[in-house]
Amino acid sequence: MIRRFEAQARKFLTPLLKERLDPGHAAAAVFLGIFIGIVPIYGLQTIAAVGVALLFRLNKPLTVAGTFINNPLLQPLIIFSSVELGCLLIRGSFQPLKLSALAIARTHIDKEKLFIWAIGSVALGIVVGGAGAAITAAVVHLRLRASANSALRERVRFVNGMFAKCALTAREFVRWKLRLDRIFELLAAENLGSGTVVDLGCGYGMALGFAAFGDNGRRLVGCDLDARRIAVARQALGTLNAEVTVADIRHFEFPPAGLILILDVLQYLPAAEQTALLKRCCSTLAPDGILVFRVHDGERGLRSAIAMAFERLIFVFGGDGFRPRMLSIAEYRGALENAGMQLEERRFQNRLPLAHVLFVARKPLARAAH
Repeated sequence: MIRRFEAQARKFLTPLLKERLDPGHAAAAVFLGIFIGIVPIYGLQTIAAVGVALLFRLNKPLTVAGTFINNPLLQPLIIFSSVELGCLLIRGSFQPLKLSALAIARTHIDKEKLFIWAIGSVALGIVVGGAGAAITAAVVHLRLRASANSALRERVRFVNGMFAKCALTAREFVRWKLRLDRIFELLAAENLGSGTVVDLGCGYGMALGFAAFGDNGRRLVGCDLDARRIAVARQALGTLNAEVTVADIRHFEFPPAGLILILDVLQYLPAAEQTALLKRCCSTLAPDGILVFRVHDGERGLRSAIAMAFERLIFVFGGDGFRPRMLSIAEYRGALENAGMQLEERRFQNRLPLAHVLFVARKPLARAAH
């Protein structure tokens, strides 16, 4: 009976404790909770904490927990500090408090003392709440970072395991790509949705395996012009629900997907074909589906120049003489916004001296009705 109650309580509390638990919202919840706990609205503090948490969509348990600063152990110190701070703000100096004065204050508080207490409690709430918010933001940031690093390590281990039986050159390429390319770090931090995953220009299939982590039955669809890489991808993804094909991304027919990936491929296409492909991806996405693609950032000075030189070198050896074609960030943004996508951009620098922009575009649910 007790175990069942504990299980139900844990099931109920877990989502509550996780709601809006990013550093900013967690800090705001703690600040307001501590502030409400310090100001003298005794008997209404819990109601006020729940009210402001609902109003500002903050973590309700965390906000209420902040009010616990007002407890029998700390309450005398809070009142004393509030009165002293109020005296400093109103009269310009601290007022020595004697035991006899405290005894009188227990039974009689005039309007002036009440006003001093109220002003001091507001100031104290701001100071202590701000300190608590700063500490909370730092702790939550470190915890989320540790959790993200742990999730990334698990995914990387999973993908490396997929290639364990592949040729040495493929294994080493995958291992160093996962280690040096921060795109996988960013993907691990994103919500990669559900449903079919499509990777246009999938290469060895690393990103497909990365997206399949935790759901081996997820359908994976990919294509690439390099038959040798597709052969490696078929071997590595053999235990998963994967379909990888030698095909040109411009003509490759893919099913409605929950996630579409285009990583380092768009620059192989003329400008008009890049925007046409993005438009087709947006229309093929399932409602609430996500399109993720990466392009070089042309606004980062030396890093941008190095990135373009690197791309030109690749084209010399395998690009049939064509030069890489990069649209401006505004043009990519405009193509996605014209397709009705909800867009986020992530500018980042790779561990190699390369600068990129990661576009994360989500198809609104409302489009399902059209």
